[in-house]
Amino acid sequence: MFEKTLKRVFGYDSFRPGQREVIDAVAEGQDVLAIMPTGAGKSLTFQLPSYIKNDGLTIIVSPLLSLIEDQMLHIRERGERGVARLTSMETLEEKQEILNHLKRYRFLYLSPEQLAVPHVTRALARTKIQMLVVDEAHCISQWGHEFRPEYARLGELRKQLGSPQCMAVTATAPETVKRDIVEKLALFSPAQFVHSANRPEIRLIVERLGSEDKMRRLSELVHDVPKPAVIYTATRREAEALALHLDDALFYHGGMSTEDRRLVQSQFLRDEVAIMVCTSAFGMGVNKDNVRSVIHYQIPATLEAYMQEIGRAGRDGEPAFAVLLYAEGDERIQQFLIDQQYPKDKDIRLAYFERDNGTSLAQLPRLLRLNEEDPVWGLLNQMLAERTLAEAVDWVKDRKRARYRQLGQMMDYALIKTCRRDYLLNYFSEQPVKQSDCCDICGEIVFPPSEQLVSKNVTDWKHRLARIFSFD
Repeated sequence: MFEKTLKRVFGYDSFRPGQREVIDAVAEGQDVLAIMPTGAGKSLTFQLPSYIKNDGLTIIVSPLLSLIEDQMLHIRERGERGVARLTSMETLEEKQEILNHLKRYRFLYLSPEQLAVPHVTRALARTKIQMLVVDEAHCISQWGHEFRPEYARLGELRKQLGSPQCMAVTATAPETVKRDIVEKLALFSPAQFVHSANRPEIRLIVERLGSEDKMRRLSELVHDVPKPAVIYTATRREAEALALHLDDALFYHGGMSTEDRRLVQSQFLRDEVAIMVCTSAFGMGVNKDNVRSVIHYQIPATLEAYMQEIGRAGRDGEPAFAVLLYAEGDERIQQFLIDQQYPKDKDIRLAYFERDNGTSLAQLPRLLRLNEEDPVWGLLNQMLAERTLAEAVDWVKDRKRARYRQLGQMMDYALIKTCRRDYLLNYFSEQPVKQSDCCDICGEIVFPPSEQLVSKNVTDWKHRLARIFSFD
C-alpha cells in the first residue's frame, strides 16, 4: 500500500534510505522523533501517512514563512488542493475563512505564534486532527527558550488540541536538543530515528586569514568553487554589500519584502544566478539539490547552525564543499549579536522598578526606548510575568553564558588542528569515520573545474537593489 501511494501521489518508485521505517511508526500511531539529514526527504515521512490513514487534518508547525511557502508550492504542484496556511501574511478575513472550513483541508501549515492564538487553538480543537508535526524541531531548543516562546509552549498547545499523535523532525540535534524536543512536546515513548549527522559528500575547509584579506579571498573563492554557491553572512548589511561587490550574485535576508525574496529565491532555484549571499533567513526547506558550495564569510554562532547551513550543499549526493573564512576577532560580531538579543541588566532593573511603582506595561517600552515589536521587549515582558527580579537577572546571565559557550565550540572547530569531521561527529555523539576527501586537516582539498552557469537579468536586478538600498 505504501509503495502504491508513493508512486500515485508523489511519483517516486522507491523510498529513500530511512523513510520507510519512519512512515511505519507514524502509520502505527506512535509519537515520532526523526533526525534525518538535509535532503533525506523528511517532508514525505509526514505527508504520505496522511494519504494512508486519511483520518483528519495534519497540522504542520514550521518556523519560517519561506519554508512554509516552499513546501506548499511542492504540495500544490502534485495536484493537492487541500492545503492552507495561517501566517502573518494572511488577512483576518482570510484566516477566518480557513478556520471556518477546516474540513476542506488535508494539510494546514502555520507558525507556532499562530497556533498559540486563542481562537485558532479553539477552532482546531473542534477539528479531527490526525497528527501534529513540528518541522525543524531543533528550533524548540534553539529559539524556544527566549526569542519565540511559543515554541516552548507547543507541548501545552498540543494538550489543548486533545493530545494528537505528534511527530518532530529536524536535520541536526545533539543529545541536549533531543531531550528538549521530547520534553517540550510531551512526546509519549516516541519512536526515535536518528540518522548520522555526517555528510560524507561535503568536504570541510577552514581558511584562516587576516581581516583585511577576507574580501580579496572571497572574490577568488567564488571563481574557484563549483557553483551554484551560497555565501552566509552574519548581518543583512554585509549580505547586501557582498552581493553588490561580487559578480553573478544576489542577496537575500529577512528585511526584504516578500515579493523581492520570492523573486531572488526563484532566480537562484532556476539557476539564473550562480551565487546567493544571505543571512540565516535563507535555506531551511529550500528545495535545491545541486548547490555545490557553501561559504561562511563570518563564523556562525553555533555548530548546529553551521551544520544546518552547510547541509544546503550536495543534497544530490554529489561532491560539495563547505568553506569557512575565519579572521581573528570574527567572533566579536556574534558576541555583539548575542548581547543585542537580551535586555541589559540596567533595563531589567528599571522595568521591574517602574512596574512595582505603578507604571503600566503599556508605558514601559517607551521608557526603555524599545519598540513593542522588538524581541527584546517581548522577552522582558515575558520575564516580568513569570520571574522575580533576581530570577530574571540570573536567567539572562545563564542564557548568555550558554550562548557564549556554544560560540566557543564553534571557535574550537575553526581553530583545531585535528580532523574537523571527527570534531563535528563527536559533538553530535557519533563515532569518528575515515573517508577520503574529508577536510583540509586530513589532506589537501582541490576544487574541480567550475562550470559557469548562465545568468539572466542579474545586472538589471542588481541595479534595482542598488536603487532600493541606496548603494552607490
